[in-house]
Amino acid sequence: MNNNKPRLAGLDLVRFVAALFVVSVHYFFNCGYYSTPLTDKVTFMMTAARWLFLCCVPIYMMLTGYFKCNKDLNRAHYMSFIPVFTAYVIISVIKIFVGNYYYGKVYGIKEALQSLGNYTIAWYVGFYFSLMAIAPFLNRLWHALKSKKEQHVLLISLVCITTLYPVVSLLAASNRVPVALIGSVIEILAPNYWQMMYPLLYYFLGCYIREHSPKVNKPALIAVILAMVFINAGISYTYAAGSNFNWNILGMVDCGYNCITVVICSTALFLLFYDINIKGNGCKFILQKISSVSLEIYLFSAIFDIIIFDYAKRHYFEMSDFAWLFFILVPINFTGSVICSNIYRIIYNLIAGLFKKRSGVAS
Repeated sequence: MNNNKPRLAGLDLVRFVAALFVVSVHYFFNCGYYSTPLTDKVTFMMTAARWLFLCCVPIYMMLTGYFKCNKDLNRAHYMSFIPVFTAYVIISVIKIFVGNYYYGKVYGIKEALQSLGNYTIAWYVGFYFSLMAIAPFLNRLWHALKSKKEQHVLLISLVCITTLYPVVSLLAASNRVPVALIGSVIEILAPNYWQMMYPLLYYFLGCYIREHSPKVNKPALIAVILAMVFINAGISYTYAAGSNFNWNILGMVDCGYNCITVVICSTALFLLFYDINIKGNGCKFILQKISSVSLEIYLFSAIFDIIIFDYAKRHYFEMSDFAWLFFILVPINFTGSVICSNIYRIIYNLIAGLFKKRSGVAS
């Protein structure tokens, strides 16, 4: 982004929402939701919330496209990997020690190195490195498109080959013959071969929003978000049929990030917040401090999950308890992660500054 332009508080708000959603969606892994039958209003509302919070990763992917769409193939681009890699290693090592303290010896040296190397500790970091490695080439592809129409064709093509299949396959598998026939016909436009390419769709959506700054009616966006969330919840609840949440319903690839309803919901969330004009300096300062450490929040939140749920699971057992505890435990996790992330960033900047001074003196 042009350094002469004022910082856009709306984009800080988008990153704040994405970071909060990360902590929120991870709550469902730890509270026992996925091992609880979907049979009542509480689990239905939790299912709807789960689908809403799942938009965190797609929002981050769109933010990457928004901020990186003009990056060139140069040394500075690849040097930007260093702070990310450093944060990943240091905070993950802290998590390893915390995990061993609370759970016993989960990680030996071999297991720790393997988990760091294959990014099982924080899968999104490995994905981010991979996306950044090809970002300059994706940007050349995007900027080679000659018109808005060609951009639309690219986006529509990616929608068809990466996001339609999860919904269409449900239609094609229906016991109702008319529905199954319709699904089979639409399936021609939605092959399942390229579903893993969905990150490219989000990246290019971010590029598109950066270039054209679309303005959409806010109430309409809220209506779309609610519709997508409750459609997903209804499908999950119906197909569970009194059993547990089925990960393969709308989520055959990466939990469901590539499902068209999630794409629509995530894009609507991005458009809802990105152009909001925030005037209060205090609010803008807080959002900036949070958004600037969104990666560290993601990493630290996993540590706080261990600590918080070690306590919570010794005192609460019913899903109904964890439904209302969400409004206590998630804010505690998020606040703690924000504080630790900013402390880490201050220390990192001090050490990095010392290295730069020494290297400057040496040269």
